[in-house]
Amino acid sequence: MSREAPEATREKLLAVAAEEFAARGFYGASIAQIAGRLNLSKQALLYHFKRKEDLYAEVFKRISERLLKAVQSSASPVAPAEQQFEEMMLGIYAAALDNPLDTTVLMRELLDNQRSDAPSEEWHLKNFLDAIVAKLDKIEGKAALPFSQKLAAIYSIISSIEYFAASGPVLERFYGADELARVHADYREELRGQIARLVA
Repeated sequence: MSREAPEATREKLLAVAAEEFAARGFYGASIAQIAGRLNLSKQALLYHFKRKEDLYAEVFKRISERLLKAVQSSASPVAPAEQQFEEMMLGIYAAALDNPLDTTVLMRELLDNQRSDAPSEEWHLKNFLDAIVAKLDKIEGKAALPFSQKLAAIYSIISSIEYFAASGPVLERFYGADELARVHADYREELRGQIARLVA
């Protein structure tokens, strides 16, 4: 590991850190544990990230960037605004299913509120939420709605997506893979209903 290029080591650190933060949360994960999984010393890890907070912020920033990319790339720019919004939200759903580790870290961040003392600029999820509000505002009549109403509706859908995506392994264990596949198909339709009510 020590002979690798620094960037390769950094990428492996971020991958292992994401797993540890997902499994243990911010306070449960330790620098020593993360370094140990890669056969690195704690000092070697600190060469790349001076504090655990910096490592966590980078992991969370990358998750937020992947979510933002789903917002920006999933909708056809020539489609009607309502269709663009639906495609975007379904793209976020697909991203949540494709990146279960991201979903777990995100759920811990939102539900555990483990870092309530963190600076607001470290909460990279804000850019993601703001991008969704901006997309909603392009639908006729939606820009005039109070921001609180728009954010509450968007948060309700995003929370549903993330919770459902995180539930996959549990649902499969109790109901089986075939039933889970049917639930996924039906959930997608439920999600489309939620989106339709918001854009109507």
